[in-house]
Amino acid sequence: MKDADFLFLTALLRTRETSMLKSDKIDRMLDAQGADDAAKLLIDCGYPDMSGMNADMVEVVLQKRRADIYYELSAYEYARALLDLFRAKYDYHNAKTLVKAAGAGIDATRLLSASGRIDAAAMNEAFAADRVGDLPPPVAEAISGAAGILSRTGSPQLADIEIDKAYYAELASLVKTMKNDFIAGYISLLIDSANLRIAVRSSRTGRDGAFLQSALIPGGNVGIEQIVAAYNDGALDAFAGDRLAQAVGLGMEIMRGGSQTQFERACDDAVLLYVTDTAFISFGPAPVVAYLAKLEWEITVVRMILTGKMTGISKDVIRERLRECHV
Repeated sequence: MKDADFLFLTALLRTRETSMLKSDKIDRMLDAQGADDAAKLLIDCGYPDMSGMNADMVEVVLQKRRADIYYELSAYEYARALLDLFRAKYDYHNAKTLVKAAGAGIDATRLLSASGRIDAAAMNEAFAADRVGDLPPPVAEAISGAAGILSRTGSPQLADIEIDKAYYAELASLVKTMKNDFIAGYISLLIDSANLRIAVRSSRTGRDGAFLQSALIPGGNVGIEQIVAAYNDGALDAFAGDRLAQAVGLGMEIMRGGSQTQFERACDDAVLLYVTDTAFISFGPAPVVAYLAKLEWEITVVRMILTGKMTGISKDVIRERLRECHV
């Protein structure tokens, strides 16, 4: 990737970032009387008026916003590989949804995301017709492997692990073609964050080191053997470092019975802080990756505030669950 190719797109997205959700508007949304008043505050951020909508309608709007931006940016050929880093997440989300819905005997159609690279309806049709082989090989293999595991073990967790490993393996493969240190660092940190969550979750459910080793994802900054060795000693210090330091501390508290909410938030914040370190990068792929990560953050925050207010959750509880604002 050549940084100069991204001159125009970097300038365009930096301009758009000025209208993204900021801390002051988040505070105003939280202080609003209800979901309708909070929704009206988002119009200046480029969202349609979502007042009067229920949670399902809001979700449709948010998915459309993401899909529309992905579609617009895909017009820039040099940006498509960066988009794939984010769109792949939704292909594998859909894969998980289809496999687990089939195992539970329910219809997954309304749970599928339109933000992936593979058309959701086409994936659903291929799965229902037992033509998974028609899908791109990495996703097809993940679905087949997870479906087989679910059939043999009856464990949705193990099926999820199979698909997660395929997802991160494809991300690592995509990054190799880009030859960009910033993006490689971003994906490695994503994997470290995922592995830290896996270690904490394994501890909470009483899993041993052998299970953890089978569940961990290769390709992070921290090796699997290091993580397992620390885990067997009841620790997470293999993840020592500035980026995940807070999450590690909170993870240790969870292993002793602490709260999950702050830990999950710290894991997400570590990744978002990494991409927001691009303020002094004039142009190139890094600011584009940063914008796409911020878009994901913004959509998550909007969903949490609006649905929280619809269900009567207090603003203090909603605030506790929100990821930090780094726009």
